[in-house]
Amino acid sequence: MYGVILAGGSGTRFWPKSREQSPKQLQKIVGDGTMLQNTVQRLLPLISIENIYLATNHQQAVETLRQLDSYGFISDHLIAEPCSKNTALAIGLMAKVIIRKYPDAVMGIFPADHVVANSENLIKTLQKAETLAQKGYLVTLGIPPTRPETGFGYLQQGAEIENEAYQVERFVEKPDRPEAEQYLEDGNYFWNCGVFVWKAATILEELQQHAGNIYSQLETIAGCIQKAKGKSAYLELNETGRDLFSSLPSLSIDYAVMENSSKVALIPANIGWNDVGAWNALDEVSEKDSAGNIISGNVLAQDCYNSIIQSESRLIAVLGLNDTIVVDSPDALLVCAKERSQDVKKLVESLNENGHPEGKQPATVNKPWGSYTILDSGPSYVLKRIEVLPGEALSLQSHQHRSEHWTVVSGSAEVVRDEETFQLESNDSITIPKNAKHRLENLGSDLLIIVEIQIGHLLDESDISRYEDRYGRC
Repeated sequence: MYGVILAGGSGTRFWPKSREQSPKQLQKIVGDGTMLQNTVQRLLPLISIENIYLATNHQQAVETLRQLDSYGFISDHLIAEPCSKNTALAIGLMAKVIIRKYPDAVMGIFPADHVVANSENLIKTLQKAETLAQKGYLVTLGIPPTRPETGFGYLQQGAEIENEAYQVERFVEKPDRPEAEQYLEDGNYFWNCGVFVWKAATILEELQQHAGNIYSQLETIAGCIQKAKGKSAYLELNETGRDLFSSLPSLSIDYAVMENSSKVALIPANIGWNDVGAWNALDEVSEKDSAGNIISGNVLAQDCYNSIIQSESRLIAVLGLNDTIVVDSPDALLVCAKERSQDVKKLVESLNENGHPEGKQPATVNKPWGSYTILDSGPSYVLKRIEVLPGEALSLQSHQHRSEHWTVVSGSAEVVRDEETFQLESNDSITIPKNAKHRLENLGSDLLIIVEIQIGHLLDESDISRYEDRYGRC
């Protein structure tokens, strides 16, 4: 089996921890690793890392590769999409890529940001699904419902095909409360968890039959795939491919194929699944204290009950809270009633509509070479902490509207400024005037940390002219 992980979501309901430029799947929400790392880890007993492919947004490509580096993930098994177009197009393109190398391949499709508590049962269920997929079925896993949930789609179980595998009578959109209660009582409805298994050839045939407007362009788009420029050799689309990809309809694989196909099979899967769709979902997957609270970080909580309280660094002191969510980050604080956690998405939409950068961009921004964190800012200055990984370097660049002053906090830096080269150690400083061509590089084996003060009247990323860059950003 070949695993395809879909990792293009934005996870806005987990704001402020998850943001468009640093989404849920790249965060530690539950477990030891990030949600993406946990997804890969539970698949490895069945699918080798060499057989795992991944689709994500181009903004997350470098950080995704960084998180999977320790697993030995192959960089050109990642396709960076130019924009989000839902799952039908992503799956169809992956099927085209895989079938070129492996004509008889069976694909497993997995969201990158879900929790599965029982990995052993997942592997057994996937093995069963693979056998069924070899016979030409589109297999979907159904989760036995534990409550009348209105936030999930449902699958109605039909006639048995073989050995506890069933036809799907119908797909049901998110129901209202009375319908969900009826589904739970009937006992033949399952949550649709978005995990699928099928032959690459079968899903392409079904896309051709039921979503011809997408299928007809897959061969052309696949022919537009190229390796990204620079150090990170993931796959991306050339300009023609990006334009074509962006022009196609945004359809889920359920809507495009599964609801119309006669080849769909359902396997009930008791795997401890949770889509962790919003902060209140932590109630089901996290440990609680004696008062029902889920607390992490530097928190002092007194007389609080059934609340979720998270601190990233600074002290959070809370008193007398009930059923409340408090999540702190360096640049934003969320306080909301637990019952309103689904509406955090609407809150983020309002932030974006009103031009608040905190809606999309985190305080710490990951870069191919490391990261930067904005510590303070004003009308004519920005104070940053910059971390450069060993062996990495920023681009050779200049700024028209600002000067910069760097002080090394730890590590060793090599700085190019116009025609001069400087070696800086801890406590050394250097000033970069406007229009000076400069580059910062970490030639050492330890993390390089510098404090940067920008001074000027245009203090954003648009004031960068790049001349050389090992990550292909010129």
